[in-house]
Amino acid sequence: MKEPSKTTSVGLEQRLLAALVVLLALAVFGFTWVGIRESRSAGLRLLILQGRAFTEALAQAAENAIASESVFDNLVYLRYSEVVRSLPSTDLSQLTDLDLVQLAVNHDLYGAYVFDSSAAVAVGGATRGPQIGPPEFVADEVAQLLANPEDRYTLLLDEGDHGIGPVHYYLEITGDLSRVVVLVADALYFTDALRQTQIGYLARNMAGEAGVEYIIYQATDGIVFASRKMGSLLAIESDPFLVEALESDTIMHRLYRFQEREVLELARPFSSVEYPFGVLRVGLSLEGYYSISSGFDVLMISLAVVLFVLLLVALLYLNSRRKRREISREYARMKTVTDRIFDEMRTGVAAVQTDGVISLANDAFEGIFGVSSCIGRHWDEVTKEPQLAFGTIHGDHPTSLEKEVSLTVDNVSRTLLVAASPLELEEGRPSGVVAVVYDITRLRKFERESARRERLSEMGNLAAGVAHEIRNPLNTISIAVQRLAGEFEPVENRTDYETITTQIRDETKRLNDIITRFLALARGEKRRYRRIRLDELITEIGRFFEPEARQLGIDLSVRTDSDLTIEADRDSLKQVFSNLFNNAKEALAGQGGGIVIAAKGLRKSIEILFADTGPGIPVGIREKMFTPYFTTKDGGTGLGLPTVHKIITDLGGEINVRETESGGAAFVISLPRPDHH
Repeated sequence: MKEPSKTTSVGLEQRLLAALVVLLALAVFGFTWVGIRESRSAGLRLLILQGRAFTEALAQAAENAIASESVFDNLVYLRYSEVVRSLPSTDLSQLTDLDLVQLAVNHDLYGAYVFDSSAAVAVGGATRGPQIGPPEFVADEVAQLLANPEDRYTLLLDEGDHGIGPVHYYLEITGDLSRVVVLVADALYFTDALRQTQIGYLARNMAGEAGVEYIIYQATDGIVFASRKMGSLLAIESDPFLVEALESDTIMHRLYRFQEREVLELARPFSSVEYPFGVLRVGLSLEGYYSISSGFDVLMISLAVVLFVLLLVALLYLNSRRKRREISREYARMKTVTDRIFDEMRTGVAAVQTDGVISLANDAFEGIFGVSSCIGRHWDEVTKEPQLAFGTIHGDHPTSLEKEVSLTVDNVSRTLLVAASPLELEEGRPSGVVAVVYDITRLRKFERESARRERLSEMGNLAAGVAHEIRNPLNTISIAVQRLAGEFEPVENRTDYETITTQIRDETKRLNDIITRFLALARGEKRRYRRIRLDELITEIGRFFEPEARQLGIDLSVRTDSDLTIEADRDSLKQVFSNLFNNAKEALAGQGGGIVIAAKGLRKSIEILFADTGPGIPVGIREKMFTPYFTTKDGGTGLGLPTVHKIITDLGGEINVRETESGGAAFVISLPRPDHH
């Protein structure tokens, strides 16, 4: 009688077990289904975040590219307008073809022309390239400029196939609006630089990143540029998504069918003065996302199939977690790369909150202002420059600001271009300022060097005639004084007579020496460069200066590394050291003190330090010291330091002035090693 009961119990247990298995299967299936959905959703969100960061970086880079194009245009205008201003201020009708050809030669131009009021060439010529004068379209532009002179100048770029590469035609109307000066110059450097900074070039480079399918900039009237051949695309007004993106203030996204493949497309409105208002479209490949999602799906389905093996289920679950960690690590790696790029930028970038506290800054920003850490500090505490006060760059300005300032950081004078733009949250509320700092010290230095060389070139043209005209009467005076001294003997005041004739001879000789130095500076001397041991030369110079220094109570210290070899003219370097020693001892003014001459070898150059413990040189004078005829000494000629500067720069080196710890002056010379010219 108990068998039926036992059978029933076993059957019940089996049914319960089956029910438990079914419940477990349903639970695992439900867990698997939820996990798949969450994984796909999380992966897509991660891809969207990465795409937004990439799109925003593209927009910022595009703005920087547009700014760089304006800088290039301005630099080209400054160069050519300076050439036009070098023309004589007299009536241009007095110029000859030879005058303009010489102007073109002096400024490395293809040619120079003057058009009259009828838009015809009045005078001019070419140095190389086409010898038939400017093409017809230039004459048309001249006529337009004469008809509408308010623009003052026009810059034309001709990239036609004429065998000499791209050519610039610079047109500038004269002050009386009756003539137009036309300069013809090589534009290869300009087109190369412009091509590497244009938005299209930037887009093609960024489109080469892994996972990027395309980059498009589309305006309401069509495609402005695209990273690849796109085929036919809907106009903005025909695509509701693009219409919404154009009116939005955030980055929008969608799944989009592109050339038979599904991509994640992100769209951001973009505008500038150079391009029409439109939408930046970035397409990201979904292959990696689908690959990861498919792998996760297979694992979760396998987990459902082997739901009875709990250990295997656990392992599969752990494996799915591992996949997620891999995705997180990949995201962290990409973020690390982005942060590294941010820190390795040579342009300083900082984000400043509305209260003036710096919340983000890269290494270049900290290096420019000479601070080790500025995050969490106030902007004014870091910059320490009244011209860059936070109220100046922030204030109530709704648009970007640009300001060029000069300041001294760590005893080094720097010229900075600071661009500040408002930073807003998605809700449109201001959250601070983004400041971009460009160190343009070297650019300004190159401009000063170019101007200095141009002045020296002009002096060289003048020097020969001036020297000839002055030396002829000097020779006559010298001969006359010799005759007075040798042929005439006064009866009275003989001592005064001899004193006066001696002074005339000495001053004549001194004036001749000044002319000789002027010629050497303006026109340059032919020097014989050979390989010499700089350490031996400095030691020899030190022994030569030692007796005079000891007599003046000056502590002279000479230190140099061994085996310092350069290619230079030995006598010219001696002239450099003599001029610097004379300046140093005069700065000490007979009060004693110290002079240090030190040389050390670096990887690519040799650095020479010439320092004294004198009163130092004011910052405002340092930039003028190497200008011919500038002097602060009574009776000085102002040719010593310009001569030193010319000798050093002719060797491919640099000379700079800074302040020592004791407040004295330190001249730092950097000369290239022979193997690194």
